[in-house]
Amino acid sequence: MRKLAFITFLLVGAISMIVMSYHYFELDSTGVLERKEVAEELWYLFTFRTHILLGLVAISSGPFQFLEKVWVSYKSIHKRIGYVYVSSVIISSVSGLVIAQYAMGGWISTMGFSLLSVAWLFITIKSIISIRTGKINSHQKWMFLSYSLTFAAITQRTLLLVPLLTEVPFIPIYRLSAWLPWLLNLNIAYFLFSRYSSET
Repeated sequence: MRKLAFITFLLVGAISMIVMSYHYFELDSTGVLERKEVAEELWYLFTFRTHILLGLVAISSGPFQFLEKVWVSYKSIHKRIGYVYVSSVIISSVSGLVIAQYAMGGWISTMGFSLLSVAWLFITIKSIISIRTGKINSHQKWMFLSYSLTFAAITQRTLLLVPLLTEVPFIPIYRLSAWLPWLLNLNIAYFLFSRYSSET
């Protein structure tokens, strides 16, 4: 029951992220794109939307990988979804690293988003290396951590509601959102996986 509730939570988060990201694909620049001159450049807009689109694919496909029935009874489906997830993360993380260099808030934001992109790519690749060498438990751990970084997009959007709903200045919270969401998610995921592993 707890696993089902957890996966339902992830799916609801994924759906909410799709809804919140819709405006990034409109013709007129909205949200953070309104605040950036570089957003008028076609290459940047393409890279940004690639990052968002494939990030949404990753965040939507990820929860199905945690369904035990899928990865035990339907290994071929699990493998195919895994290919979709990993491919999306690789492209989204690389494009995310590019656009991180133009993040609002200066070097603090740039460094935070850059490290997130590198960690996201590194951890996901580690999960692939693990399964290719037959280390199933290690693969599960790295994939769990990978999805925690994917889910950081939702944690960040939640944090950014603070300046939208209050009088707190936007830029300080935006700088914080470049670090806190993914570091928090990573630590929570590590704790949850360690606890789950000790119970099984």
